[in-house]
Amino acid sequence: MSCLMTPRVSFQTIGCRLNQAETAAMTAGFLAAGYVATPSDLPCDVAVVHGCAITRKAERDSARAARAARRTSPDALIVVAGCPAEVMGDALRGECPADLIVGQAGKYALPALLHRLHPDRFPAPPSAAASDPLPAFDTKRALVKVQDGCDFGCAYCIVPAARGAPRSRPLADVTAELHRLAEQGFREVVLTGANLGCYAHGDDRLLDVIRAAESVPSLERIRLSSIETTTVERAVIDHMATSTKLCRFLHLPLQSGDDGILKAMGRRYTATEYAATVTYAAARVSDIGIGTDIITGFPGEDDAAFEATLHLVESLPLSNLHVFPYSRRAGTRAADLPGQVPVAIRKERVRRLLAVGDAQRVAFARRFAGRRVAVLVERVMPDGTAYGWTGEYLPAEIHQAGGPVNRVVTLAVDSINGDQVAGRAVER
Repeated sequence: MSCLMTPRVSFQTIGCRLNQAETAAMTAGFLAAGYVATPSDLPCDVAVVHGCAITRKAERDSARAARAARRTSPDALIVVAGCPAEVMGDALRGECPADLIVGQAGKYALPALLHRLHPDRFPAPPSAAASDPLPAFDTKRALVKVQDGCDFGCAYCIVPAARGAPRSRPLADVTAELHRLAEQGFREVVLTGANLGCYAHGDDRLLDVIRAAESVPSLERIRLSSIETTTVERAVIDHMATSTKLCRFLHLPLQSGDDGILKAMGRRYTATEYAATVTYAAARVSDIGIGTDIITGFPGEDDAAFEATLHLVESLPLSNLHVFPYSRRAGTRAADLPGQVPVAIRKERVRRLLAVGDAQRVAFARRFAGRRVAVLVERVMPDGTAYGWTGEYLPAEIHQAGGPVNRVVTLAVDSINGDQVAGRAVER
């Protein structure tokens, strides 16, 4: 490749919203250095796999993405960045064709590193780092990383090893980014972090970040990623009850409904305390959507412990269940615990919980029949039908909406299809 040609960079992001937000920042750095971003299924000169290591499967997915990038772009420089590099290091080279393996700190300096290694192929970045993260392909909401790291030390979790100690961005920096995103035309932002509820910078806390986002006039919706129970969830619920911009959806990971398993996991609440928080949210915020995460088959989870989880889920007003079979993760305390549950039993428990969750989600959607909801338009089809998401995190279909994407419209719901609400856009 001639040094006069504009190099092409592609990104594949494995894992959470935090990874997606960081990919946006990495993309901005490459564009500032003179690269052109291209989708990952097209040939490129640099292929970055922004990987995940939360489970062994996520690591395998990251390695698989690197192998796919090599097939798509045989002559490209393949980079695996982020959590897998911190956890696996050079052992990754035995699983994928990575030319470079870069950890958390180094991933933002990739353009400079590539130039130092191959000055005849890759341009030198500008002296000032790019500060405007860009959205991932095909997204109409912006992800804003406000916090990183975690020291909760849950027995099954590799995040402390992959991301380090908690640290938060200055509120002034977050606020400046929010204003830039609004100027770029975004109407919805998602605040995210490795442990979002632990945001703390000086005297500022998560509610201060939320209020800063609400103060940006053209931002119409603020959405929160997952918040741990025992952090600031009740203060957030109280604020949500009166806010006109904060989406009425809260994701509160449960992981297990059995106190013995919660203790073994290193979680900081009991099943009763968790239930009290969800009940409080449902009473305080009208029609709030509440999501959760559950791990089945954690070491020591017998039939009684699983049934306790199933019963708790059935008793709570949940609208969105993410259920995962326990994944034995080297480097975590749980990997060496006795009572490892057979994989087939873990998967069967996932199936049972998901069946309950699906029914709860459909029942939640039906509550909105004949009512009006706000929807962020994300796709408009040639016939004018539009699709998006409600503030309560339900998929929506808008008949003959017309008009551009990336706007918040009021939907008069006249039908429910599974968990999807549908109807026509009306005047607010």
